[in-house]
Amino acid sequence: MESFDPVTRQGLDISNLFGLELIISALLLALVLGWLILALVRFRAAPGDTAEATQVHGNRRLEIAWTVTPAITLAIVFILVVQTMNGVDAASPGAQRLQVIGHQWWWEYQFPDLGVTTANELHLPVGTEFTLDLESRDVIHSFYVPQFGMMRDLVPGKTNRMTLRIDRPGTYDGACTQYCGLQHAWMRLRVVAEPRDQFDAWIAAQRAPASPSNAAGQQVFLRNTCVSCHAIRGLPAPAQVGPDLTHFGSRHTIGSGVVENTPENLRQWIRNPHDIKPGVLMPGFSSLPEQDLNALVAFLEGLE
Repeated sequence: MESFDPVTRQGLDISNLFGLELIISALLLALVLGWLILALVRFRAAPGDTAEATQVHGNRRLEIAWTVTPAITLAIVFILVVQTMNGVDAASPGAQRLQVIGHQWWWEYQFPDLGVTTANELHLPVGTEFTLDLESRDVIHSFYVPQFGMMRDLVPGKTNRMTLRIDRPGTYDGACTQYCGLQHAWMRLRVVAEPRDQFDAWIAAQRAPASPSNAAGQQVFLRNTCVSCHAIRGLPAPAQVGPDLTHFGSRHTIGSGVVENTPENLRQWIRNPHDIKPGVLMPGFSSLPEQDLNALVAFLEGLE
């Protein structure tokens, strides 16, 4: 029922239109059923009555009424739908930009005007309008958070747009709703809507380069193929094949929501991610020495 309790301006517009259409449909259903029941009761034949019923050949006024009334009703609904669509898609001149990129099977978020890139867990300020540029790097995905009240597809080679303003703070979970492969069900997303000052603090932390606290783990990261796929700002690791790991330790989940971000889960993920998320593109590091694995886990968890 989360879709009926939208936390965005756009979702509320859609929900209000849907509610109005439900009321109109209910009234029309009641009218039709009422006339049907009346006709069945009022004009039924009496027991034993074998006389032929009176034949009626048309009623112009009635026919005009039941033709014009639905036409006017549909015209009104059509106008309201168009107005709602224009209002939902309209963005104010001061809307901030957010680029949402779908991958198999994780989400990438870029704030072009703020110089921040993160993955899977998104923070947004309450009461601020954003224009989302939705893109896909592989197959069709769909960005859907039920309490936003709407969704939009991400199509390879095409940029779709969504206007979004969250009016209520909270943490809202969503997922991809277009079947996109083996781990479609584990392409989760989490949006944290927070006051502007908290968002600004999060942006400042995300914009800062990594502050590694484990030199041994850093060296393990840099001398293995981790550096070929993942970026960590502040280190010679600019690759963008996999999620940006600059502040990995501050995230709540691993693998776009498949497990909680704990040292033990991270250790298992690095050893063999296919045991946790079959089909994932990341290779396993089962041959990594235990000492190096422990150092790498401590290094990544320390990136807050």
